[in-house]
Amino acid sequence: MIDLQRLRRDFPPLNNFVWFQNGGVSITPAPVAEAHAGLMRELFERGPMHIAFPKEEYPRRQQTMARLGRFFSVAPSELALMRGVSEGYLTVLRGLDWQAGDRLLIGADEEAALLLPSLHLRDQCGVEVIKVPLVADAEGQVAEVAKLLNSRTRLVALSHVSTDLGWRLPAEPICRLVRERGALSFLDLAHSAGLYPMKLAELGCDFAGLLSYKWMYAPYAAGALYVRPESVESLKVVYAGGRAEKWIDFQTDKYELLDGAGRFQYGPWSWPLVHAWAAALDYLDEIGLEEIWDRTVALTSRLKNGLRSIPGLTLHTPESPEMSAALVSFGLEGWTGERLCQELRDRWKIVTRPLFHGRVGVRASLSFFLLEEEVDLLVEAVRTLARQG
Repeated sequence: MIDLQRLRRDFPPLNNFVWFQNGGVSITPAPVAEAHAGLMRELFERGPMHIAFPKEEYPRRQQTMARLGRFFSVAPSELALMRGVSEGYLTVLRGLDWQAGDRLLIGADEEAALLLPSLHLRDQCGVEVIKVPLVADAEGQVAEVAKLLNSRTRLVALSHVSTDLGWRLPAEPICRLVRERGALSFLDLAHSAGLYPMKLAELGCDFAGLLSYKWMYAPYAAGALYVRPESVESLKVVYAGGRAEKWIDFQTDKYELLDGAGRFQYGPWSWPLVHAWAAALDYLDEIGLEEIWDRTVALTSRLKNGLRSIPGLTLHTPESPEMSAALVSFGLEGWTGERLCQELRDRWKIVTRPLFHGRVGVRASLSFFLLEEEVDLLVEAVRTLARQG
């Protein structure tokens, strides 16, 4: 059972507003923020740790990578540190040998992290970028992917939970189908990792992008690229920078890259951020991912049920928990998303965000620390604005 009153004390910003924007950047809980601050203080007081105290820092880095691996039930060698999903996806896109006429499938509700690199690849290489429509049932969603796969399909890149509308895709059967058809798969896990127990290998994807913030509650921003061991050789290393080598001989100019995902990483990055990410995983495990998911389902269901009764409101997110996660998007007749967000913030201190992609509406992100009365406040605020027209 989640002790809400105790946990809410870990999030001081909740004294200032009602936070429905964790899907943008999470607010960081006190123990994780203190861990990060302590690491930064350590740099100030003791100096660059990997230079001043390498016997302390390098084992700590190994422990942090092992912690990330345990959280996702993979070996540390299957993770390459990145600065976010965008860098991970670009690493995959640039690591494939694209030819004009090749096909790249992406979701119909992708944010710039996947959409912009895909469109840029189209313009550079003549690749055909096809958007997979969203369907409200798992079998239908798999069938939509199946219809678009052909012999020229090289990669299927999808958000596990779509950023704008909050649709959760059936990742396992989609990735299995893609592999059977001879293509590769990439999953953006920005809006699913941290919400419930997840074993990356069981998702079946070849590659996945991970973020430290949003639903893992670490400071902004660190990330990782997961590479399925069997898929390492399918990608070429485009950016061979320091951190990718198993060894390098500065006399003979010979080198060997790391065997696993590490060959795709290149630094530098902020290790205090990465260590703080590991601390955030401890924080989540202490609460319990199953408990977090149960509360997420309860809160999102409460919000959807409340919104459904408001005249002029359109719910964009599937009502089923099997097809959604922590994001709930909706539109209100007569209101732009920007205006609706501004009114909610000005009058009720409710922080949401407008929808992108030319859609009209608002997205609410529901974290485990929200109270039922805060969900009800959002419903009643929208109801009030609907009456005003």
